[in-house]
Amino acid sequence: MIENLILFQIIVSLFLGGAILGLISRNGRFSRPLIFIPSMMGAILTILFSVTVITTKSMSWEVPHVIPFFNLEIFVDGISAFFMLLIGIVSFAVSLYSMGYSKEYEIKKRISIFGFLFNIFILSMILVVGSNNGFFFLMFWELMSLTSFFLVIYDHDKEENVKSGMTYLVMTHFGTALIFVSFLLGYLQTGSFGFDSLRTSSSSFPHLIKDLMFVSAFIGFGTKAGIVPLHTWLPKAHPSAPSNVSALMSAVMIKMGIYGIIRTVFDFAGFGASPDYAWWGVLMVIAGSASALIGILYAVVERDIKRALAFSSIENIGIILIGLGLSVIFASYNLHTLSILALVASMYHTINHAFFKGLLFMGAGSVVHATHTKDIEKLGGLVKQMPWTSMLFLIGAISIAGLPPFNGFVSEWLGLQAILSSSQIPSTILQISIAFASLPFALTIGLAAATFVRLFSMIFLSKTRGTSLLHIREVPRNMIAGMAILASVCILFGIVPFLGISLLSTVFHLSSSPSSPYDAIALKNNDMTSFANLSMPVVAIMLSAVALGIFGFIRVVGGKTTKTIYGTWDCGFGKLNERMEYTATSISQPIRVVFKSLFKPHNETHKEFSIPENSYLVKTIKFNSTTKNIFEENLYTPIISSTLFLLDKVRKIQTGKINSYLLYIMITIILLLIFVRFNHA
Repeated sequence: MIENLILFQIIVSLFLGGAILGLISRNGRFSRPLIFIPSMMGAILTILFSVTVITTKSMSWEVPHVIPFFNLEIFVDGISAFFMLLIGIVSFAVSLYSMGYSKEYEIKKRISIFGFLFNIFILSMILVVGSNNGFFFLMFWELMSLTSFFLVIYDHDKEENVKSGMTYLVMTHFGTALIFVSFLLGYLQTGSFGFDSLRTSSSSFPHLIKDLMFVSAFIGFGTKAGIVPLHTWLPKAHPSAPSNVSALMSAVMIKMGIYGIIRTVFDFAGFGASPDYAWWGVLMVIAGSASALIGILYAVVERDIKRALAFSSIENIGIILIGLGLSVIFASYNLHTLSILALVASMYHTINHAFFKGLLFMGAGSVVHATHTKDIEKLGGLVKQMPWTSMLFLIGAISIAGLPPFNGFVSEWLGLQAILSSSQIPSTILQISIAFASLPFALTIGLAAATFVRLFSMIFLSKTRGTSLLHIREVPRNMIAGMAILASVCILFGIVPFLGISLLSTVFHLSSSPSSPYDAIALKNNDMTSFANLSMPVVAIMLSAVALGIFGFIRVVGGKTTKTIYGTWDCGFGKLNERMEYTATSISQPIRVVFKSLFKPHNETHKEFSIPENSYLVKTIKFNSTTKNIFEENLYTPIISSTLFLLDKVRKIQTGKINSYLLYIMITIILLLIFVRFNHA
């Protein structure tokens, strides 16, 4: 216990030290090591600390009267340690990657500010999941939001980055306000902001209070997670932020929203095994299904590589919420085994998304670092110049597409099993509802595969589009090493899935009946329902055998034939060029047409004629296709316009004349006196 406390204090000191060293450093040879070596050491110790807590016992730490009336309370149990483990692994890989990626900032900007914000950002996430008091939780949550905001607008010379940062700032404070409402409701019932008081007393709260706490927290934490329709900040902030920051935000920061939802449902809001709570799970399944489908539909048509990955994060958060919602529904009807299955599917996908999305954002950052463009229409053929980045990005793409034997397949397989098991719910209406939810889940998986086939093929395969890409080089080795770490974990958790399942069983105490707030989802008997079985090691061996057989066949049979070598993608003619290839827009055009009510595509065609009077002799044709975001157009734009209109009217009372202000004060005093009079009467 004491050793864990000392280790935690060292972790905090390392990140604070890295932030201070970054702040006082100047651009030079040793600036990047001063910034990122402390964060790498802190990340390694965070991994060690998390594993120690998970395998031994919880750690608590209280510092009295840090500020008046509030003690700093830190409590790290298995759930907190699980999320710290994800933060540690991703932060280590990203810090190593940043040693090479941030070199360009030594020329453009002061890297010291970046180093300060980078270390504080990681530390704030660790403190968020370790907080055991609502006041300090919100303080660290706000610290996380503000540091990430300044990292989003780090390249503030571009106006669109500042606008994206402001959108993120507004949305994150909207979410924080609702989280505060949830904590305030708990405070009114217990008289304390301490989470321990909520854990011990929430089961006796009035049902209305529980429902209000859940709804407020779900919307507040869901805003940070990026659920639809509260997702509008995410596809703006991620492309604007530096790619190493995007990797941290997508891989672990948005998981803080998932952490908050889990804590609220099973710790703070008094969830119980009763059908009265089933609608909590239904709400999560509906929000998850909408987020998954809409997120991937916008990802599949996006031209900006980082915006496409951002929309994909919305999709994966949706998949996580579907599993979590199913777990709540099953637990509400005392289907404990199915509840565990759905919970494991949800949390396994949380693990997987942290790894493959961090890998993909770092891969995208490597592409942007080398080519200085995020437009996939201007890329192509990078597999020849950037073979390591291509291979690692391919591993991430296969993982997120849910193909065996990589990790994404395991969690999506478990999620599918949970959905198919919904027939055991005693409510026919819920059975039908979940059956409808399975449709967007299946469609999402298919569209995810199409999205990353499109991304990988347009960026790394085919011919190079433009002469500017012919002389690019592979990124530095430490960037490759950072990506390789997460790629290795994607492969490991795919081939050996029992590692993740064993981790989750220990974290959530799924193999026994622990006396914990998670009793409602714990396995209380040994009568395991029969599910479809799949051995990933066997799948990996079979796929390897097939690949080896194909390779041997080509070597034996193909080696005896005459070979004629042509250029890549020339169909044997040798005269085709990149203008004759498929584009990213043309690949996604059928989806644009099918879902035109969602995208509202607008196509423009411009023709130039060799002879103006002759419409048959066409010289050139230019085609441009654009899509719209219906949420911004139909939801946020009217809200913003109405708010500005109202504020413009309110502003008129600010006349600048002292007589007017004295009149306002007098009116306020009279109204207060009338209120007091009637209240006493």
